Amino acid sequence: MNKERIFKEEVYVHYDYFLRVAKNMTQNLFDAEDLLQDSFARAYRFLDSFEPGTNSKAWVYRIMKNLFINFNRKKQAHPNYSLDSMQNEPFIREDQNTLRYFEVMKLIEKIKDEYRQVIILYHLEEHSLAEISKALNWPLGTVKSRLHRARKEFRKVISETNI
Repeated sequence: MNKERIFKEEVYVHYDYFLRVAKNMTQNLFDAEDLLQDSFARAYRFLDSFEPGTNSKAWVYRIMKNLFINFNRKKQAHPNYSLDSMQNEPFIREDQNTLRYFEVMKLIEKIKDEYRQVIILYHLEEHSLAEISKALNWPLGTVKSRLHRARKEFRKVISETNI
């Protein structure tokens, strides 16, 4: 049997089950989707170590649980910093159509923390996606998806403030 067929028949058939499990673990739909994606990617990558016909649900569950545990350990190792700790507002030339730095930071404070981290590192501190991935100990795909969601949420915040 080829790898794709084994994956579809043994692992992917349990997609809905593992989405529910991930939602219960993370208590957050976005994190659940990331956890599920990472779990399935890891299951596919290590499919050679799986013996077809055995309990694939237990195998994938163990992968998911380990990823979740590791994610929480990394999350605890990287404390969240408040944007309120900024003491000085940088000098920016006043333009009517341009938001000042502190106004942008106030708007960024309104989005979720994991999104805020990514958008600040990428857009304000101008780090590459690979650098952000390494700094936050997140897979590159997670960084990309959270940056996308951060931009989406930031657009929503801006539209709600009537700027």
